[in-house]
Amino acid sequence: MNNTAVIQKTFETQMDIKTCSVCEFENVPNNRVFKVETESQAYIFKIYAKRDWPEDGKLPYIARKLEEYGIPHARLFVFERDDRHFPNGYLIEDCLPGTTADRLALSVEETVTLFETLAQLISKVHQIPVMNYGYIGSGTADWRTFSGFVDDMFDDCTTNLGKKFTIGALPLHEIRRMLHAKLKDCDGFPPVICHGDLSTKNILVRAGEVVLIDWDDAQSLCWAADIARLTLWMKLTYDKQAADTYRKAFLACYETPYDKSNFDELENYLHVWYGLDYLNFALATPNYHYQTEAIETILAQALACIVSPQSQMEQGE
Repeated sequence: MNNTAVIQKTFETQMDIKTCSVCEFENVPNNRVFKVETESQAYIFKIYAKRDWPEDGKLPYIARKLEEYGIPHARLFVFERDDRHFPNGYLIEDCLPGTTADRLALSVEETVTLFETLAQLISKVHQIPVMNYGYIGSGTADWRTFSGFVDDMFDDCTTNLGKKFTIGALPLHEIRRMLHAKLKDCDGFPPVICHGDLSTKNILVRAGEVVLIDWDDAQSLCWAADIARLTLWMKLTYDKQAADTYRKAFLACYETPYDKSNFDELENYLHVWYGLDYLNFALATPNYHYQTEAIETILAQALACIVSPQSQMEQGE
């Protein structure tokens, strides 16, 4: 039985709905994603490439919380990891009508509106509390502090960089020390659901509203961490003027009871953290090698903002 036939049979067994067609989406990284058409609507059938990601229990938990807080999302019908045909697991969810923003030819003004609308949506997502920081699982994470989570994950997120890897004059152990010291400021922000991969490929535009899709990378973090990942993606995607324009538009419309002015400083530290993680991933994946130069440039810029002249002098001795 070929892969399409297995998907068709699995879908019909799980959903008790007859399929009309099954076709695979092209250019999807990591996992394999299929569109299943029935007479009444379309569904997503996603086959996972890794057994441990997303972690068990997370996506059903996220779906329940989004429903509870009235946040539009694709309904999740099945998340299964006990099927011999799909040893790493699969899910079935709604295939929502609309177009992802990365496929739209938007003007600068339209893109500004997109990020303003996204900011209003993310403000609501960040109202959903989670117990502790880190990987969510079925609703409770393991780290009591955000800074502790970053520090404990540092080695895992820099394994491909090597012990002698440096940006400028700073070795990894010094970068780690600086991140842990400064990101303690984030410990005062409560853990909330964070999408974890905010970019136009995960923003579905439909009928004047935006919907976030693909929650595989969701984690329990602080609000600033989620936004910093978005602004780093902006730097990797747009020229400086455009990135600054879209960042400003997003932050102006993002609502939080906490002091947003502190984000300007925290952002550079978080960009170092995410930049190292992205670079670590890129070095292990040939298809992503083209990104390494841009990531290294952003890392150097972020580090230049957080290292004092005195520290730079000491590192140069």
